[in-house]
Amino acid sequence: MPGAPSADLRRDRLTGLTSLVVPAWETAKAANPDVVALELPRGTRPCPFCPEQMDGGGSRAGEETERVAGRERHPAWSAIALRNRWPHTVDRAAAEVVVLSDVHDTDLGGLDLDEATAAFALMLARAEAQRLEGRFPLLFVNHGVNAGSSQPHPHGQVIGLPTPDPGSRAEALALAGSRCVLCEGASEAQLVARVPGAAIVVPDAPAVDYDQTVVLDEHGAPSPRAIAAGVGVALRALRAVTGPVAYNLVVHEVGHPHVHVTPRTAYHSGYELGGIRTCYVDPALAAERLRRAASSDGVEEQDEGSEDREREREPDRRTDAA
Repeated sequence: MPGAPSADLRRDRLTGLTSLVVPAWETAKAANPDVVALELPRGTRPCPFCPEQMDGGGSRAGEETERVAGRERHPAWSAIALRNRWPHTVDRAAAEVVVLSDVHDTDLGGLDLDEATAAFALMLARAEAQRLEGRFPLLFVNHGVNAGSSQPHPHGQVIGLPTPDPGSRAEALALAGSRCVLCEGASEAQLVARVPGAAIVVPDAPAVDYDQTVVLDEHGAPSPRAIAAGVGVALRALRAVTGPVAYNLVVHEVGHPHVHVTPRTAYHSGYELGGIRTCYVDPALAAERLRRAASSDGVEEQDEGSEDREREREPDRRTDAA
C-alpha cells in the first residue's frame, strides 16, 4: 500500500545475524499474542535441586563438583555444581549443571546482588575447570518451558565442547582488538541502563522483541559482580515490560565479555529456519520501554563499591571432585 511503512532488514554488527523489524500492521492479526507467557516446567517432585533432597554428595541430582558456601537459611550451600545426569555431550564429564540458588521459586532477577554474584562466579569457575581439561566451555541458563528448561528450580549449564561454539566463532572477528564493536559502545537510543562495570543495551538487530545484551566495560577476565548486576537489571526491566516470560541467557566470556539476554517473547514463525529473526517491536521503542523500567528499578542504587569490595566478597568455594 502506498505510504505504508516498510519492514527494516538489519544485520547485527556483533553476531552477523539478520533480523527483520516488522512495522505495525494496518489490520490487527487475529490470535496474535503480544508476549508468550512464561510456562515453568512441572519438573519432578520432590525437586532434585532443592537442598533438602541433596543426600550428602547430591547423588540424586548428580555428582557434586563444586559449591559456594551457604547463608543462614541453608548453611550447606547457596549455589552448587553437579555432573549433569542427562548430558548433551559424548563425554559425560563435560556436562555440568549449576544450581543457581537454594531457593526453588526464584530466578536470577529475584536474587540479591551477592547471591547472583556467587552464582555467576561458580559458573565461571566451572567453565575454567572445563577449559583446563582442554575443552571450550559454553555457559547458558534456560528459564521456563518455552526456553527449553525441564526443571523449574533456577539452574544453568556449563558444557565443555571439543571446539568453540558457533556463536563465539561468529563473534570473534567483531570482537578483535581495535576493531571490537562492543568497545565502540552503543548509541544512547540502544542503552537500557548502566551498572558498575557493565552496560545493558538493545542489540542492533535483536533476535526477538526486548532482546538485551549485558556488555562488560573491558576485555579480559569477566567480573561476576558486573555480570550479576547487569543481568539482574535486564531481567527485572524485562519482567516489568512484558510480565512473566521465559528467557535464555548465554554468557560469552572470551574476548570482550558479554551476556545475551533473550526472552521468548514470540513463537518461531518459519523465517528463523531461513536465517532471519523477526521482531515486531522497533528496537528503539523496546529500549525506551526497558530504560523506563530499569530507571524505576533504582539502577543507580546498585553501585555497592569498587573492585576491592568485589574481591572481599568473593565467595568461598570448596572442590569436592575433580
